[in-house]
Amino acid sequence: MRLTPDQHLSSEPDPLGRIDARLRASPSAASNAIADAQGRTYSRPEEEDGLGLLGTFVTRLDRLRLRRPAARLASLVYGAARGGRQRFSIDPAGHWVNEQPEATIVSPVVHTTLYTAYRDWVIDNWCWGYMPGPGDTVIDAGAGVGEEAIVFSHLVGPRGRVISIEAHPATFDCLIETIRRSGLTNVTPLCIALAAEDGTARIDNGKSHLTSSIVKGDSGVEIPSRSLDSIARELGLGDVALVKMNIEGAETAAVRGMRGCAAQVRNVCISCHDFLADRGDGEGLRTKAQVEPLLREFGYSVATRPDAPEEWVRDYFYGSRKASPRS
Repeated sequence: MRLTPDQHLSSEPDPLGRIDARLRASPSAASNAIADAQGRTYSRPEEEDGLGLLGTFVTRLDRLRLRRPAARLASLVYGAARGGRQRFSIDPAGHWVNEQPEATIVSPVVHTTLYTAYRDWVIDNWCWGYMPGPGDTVIDAGAGVGEEAIVFSHLVGPRGRVISIEAHPATFDCLIETIRRSGLTNVTPLCIALAAEDGTARIDNGKSHLTSSIVKGDSGVEIPSRSLDSIARELGLGDVALVKMNIEGAETAAVRGMRGCAAQVRNVCISCHDFLADRGDGEGLRTKAQVEPLLREFGYSVATRPDAPEEWVRDYFYGSRKASPRS
């Protein structure tokens, strides 16, 4: 099964120029379900600049279906507080648009995070074991609306390449717009699920676009599934500097699906989700016991961060083919 235009955009300059708009249109029901379920702002705790209460108020306006007034209010107050660096609007599809000089994020929910905040977050979380540099190829699996794609794109530069994989069509719709509006010509987005072998899968809508998963039952949207082995072959990938993977419980199958290409992947950061299983979200999310031995079998030295304050970071595996990422 080859990548079709809605799953694969060329890495040539202006890769979005040839995509059919019909293929970017996500199912409205799925998009609405995601937006309705997510009630919080994207502002992170590190952004303590006195705007926490405003973020709560903006989110409440948004939940009352007052999205455009919420965006105008956010532009007025956040823009003034942050030196005019941010402007918010609502696009024709109803998505929240967070525009900044460095990049623009398009999201199904309120998103007010500064570029510098999510840049630092991405680097601390996903680049702890390896920092991508100019000319590198990075695979960004579980790309969401594109925060990581922006940061990776800037790190690898015009000679580098980012393959951003997002399984949910509604979230992928936002990812496409983030890439287009941010001018990320070195990013190739794929709307597929990762699996041990090629086929199809169903992805649920989750409690938010952050938690959609293919391991939570048979309901949801049917999507193509691909192995990293077949993606690497089709895209002609050679050396891959980093695979970042955050795919809500599907990581065991996805790692099995890179058995053939593992030798050309120098570093990995795999997010396992045992912490969600511990919360009672389902034993299918408990993956650490399967993922770690697979990585070691494929020749990786594996490190973890047991002292990290965030429970999800304590479930990350950082793998390297040269040496332990950090002691």
